[in-house]
Amino acid sequence: MTIDITSAYQPIVTLDGRAVVGFEALVRTCGDGPPIAPTELLSAAREQGATADFDWRCRLSALGGAVEAGYPDGLALFVNAEPSALDAAPPPDCLPTLAAASHLSIIVEITERDLMGDPAGLLRAAEHARNLGWRVAVDDVGADSSSLALIPLLRPDVIKLDMALVQGRSSNETAAIVAAVAAEAERTGALVLAEGIETELHESYARAMGAVLGQGYLYGAPEALPEFGRVSEPGRSLDLDATVTVRAPVAVTPYGLTHSLGARRHADSTLLDAIENSLLHSAYGTGSSTVVLATVSASTGLTAARAAIFDDLSARTALTAVFDSQPAPSPHDFRTVVVGTDEPLALERSIVILAPMSSVALIAVERGVAADGTALYDYRLTYDRHVVLDAATVLLRRIPARSSM
Repeated sequence: MTIDITSAYQPIVTLDGRAVVGFEALVRTCGDGPPIAPTELLSAAREQGATADFDWRCRLSALGGAVEAGYPDGLALFVNAEPSALDAAPPPDCLPTLAAASHLSIIVEITERDLMGDPAGLLRAAEHARNLGWRVAVDDVGADSSSLALIPLLRPDVIKLDMALVQGRSSNETAAIVAAVAAEAERTGALVLAEGIETELHESYARAMGAVLGQGYLYGAPEALPEFGRVSEPGRSLDLDATVTVRAPVAVTPYGLTHSLGARRHADSTLLDAIENSLLHSAYGTGSSTVVLATVSASTGLTAARAAIFDDLSARTALTAVFDSQPAPSPHDFRTVVVGTDEPLALERSIVILAPMSSVALIAVERGVAADGTALYDYRLTYDRHVVLDAATVLLRRIPARSSM
């Protein structure tokens, strides 16, 4: 971690006219010796328990270089960040640099590969970035299913398509990714940026995939920033939706989010079993970017048959997690979260399914037992995407990081 680093900057342009709208800051080693890849540096930082320190060094290098070059207020500055380090306190000696860079239009790129390893931490990181006035971009979308699964929850301002999409052959998987990204961009106004554009053909592929921004060697290699004071027209501002805010559900359990959905329905455990089974089997066809979250009421517990379904889904989805007040059967493949028996969540029985092209939630709460001892529930079934996203957010915030489980 004593190695000298600096920043190189690669332009980001509009595909319509190739106007420069920003630069991405990329870490580079400097001084004597061969260059070391950023992935190797980050891996070494993790092994030494210095991820936050190294991440701050990279960010400060990016910001300092921009300030020194007279970076214009209107241009976006894309800065990579590790979610686990994003809300770490800055080093005390960096405050002058942060103050000098406070006018910059910063877009934080979430670069963590194992996005589902710590979904709660990822949500906190995005919230922290937005509270600082920064925008959020999700990087390498399409490289794995996790990035696509979390896009609706993070609500990024910019969605960056992995370079393999524009440089590779089209496939059914590519089509599914493009369709999901297009749907999210239409819903939220997020801008789609294609990485790795090196030829005119790559650019035409990017256009066909719905990208409006491009990055790659066709437009310029990573290098030092120009001296903007000597450039008459350094670029133009990125047209971003200014209304994106942090998703902040006000309820502490999914059922608390459903009161706006109208009158509650009543059902016994037999009917709920049938509805749950139907919804879970529908998740089999939604693809590997699906998130399945389930809460188990304390009075019924998790049956072996239902656990088998969750195990099967865990191999087919980006994340399947079960919230239960009783220990899960062992062994199991789905993620588990322990719920206290005295918590309100222990009274709820829910299935939340979030897929790129669809969403549904069955949310129920115990209301007693029938004369024959059958459990009775009040429930609501909703396909309202905002309610489903809020319910998923409430639950995801309770999932501990994988390393601490």
